[in-house]
Amino acid sequence: MARGPLRLLALLIVAGLWLRASSVRAQAVHVFGMSLATGQNGQLFTLFVVKVHEGQVIESTPLSREQFIRQAQGRTFSKANPDAEDLFRKYGVAACTLPEDSAAMGYLTDCPTLDNLWKLRFWEYPLAMVSGERMGKGWSEKPTVPGDRQMLLLNGYGIEHPTDLCIGEDFFRLLRDMGDPDWVSNYRQGY
Repeated sequence: MARGPLRLLALLIVAGLWLRASSVRAQAVHVFGMSLATGQNGQLFTLFVVKVHEGQVIESTPLSREQFIRQAQGRTFSKANPDAEDLFRKYGVAACTLPEDSAAMGYLTDCPTLDNLWKLRFWEYPLAMVSGERMGKGWSEKPTVPGDRQMLLLNGYGIEHPTDLCIGEDFFRLLRDMGDPDWVSNYRQGY
C-alpha cells in the first residue's frame, strides 16, 4: 500500500520538473527609451537603449541623437532593433520618415520631433543663448516640470514623474502624438 502513494508522489515530482523545464522563461528584451532629464550631451532629454526583464528596467545605455536615429531607422545594428526595421515608419512618426512614394526612399538624417521633447518639460527654453535671448516657448504649464494635468497625459506613455523613462512602443507613440497639432494643443492648454 505504501508503494501507491510513493509512486504517485514520484510521478508528481517528475511531472512538475518536466513542466518547469519546458516552460519558457521570460527573456530580457532591449527597447529604445527616453527621459526628459538633461543628458551629458547638452540635450534637454536623454535617449537610451534599455534592457527590460519582466517589466522592469534592469539596464540602460545612453545614446547620442545620431546613434538613436540611425538605430531606430535600422541603418545601424541595435539590440533594440535587431530586425533593422524603420521604427519611425512602423509607429507613424511622420516627421521622421520620408513619404512612402518618395523616389529617394532613403533615410532622413534627423528626427525634428526630437527638437520638441524639451517643450514637454519646460515653459521656455531653459538655456540662455549667446546673445542672451531664449530659443522659444515650451508647452509646459510650469517653469521646469509639466503641470499635474500634463503629467496625467504623460502617464499614458509610462511617465509618472518628469524624469522617468518612456520606453518601447510608448516612446514611439509619444513621438508620433507630438506631431499632431490637436495633441499639442491639448497638452498645452487642455480642451
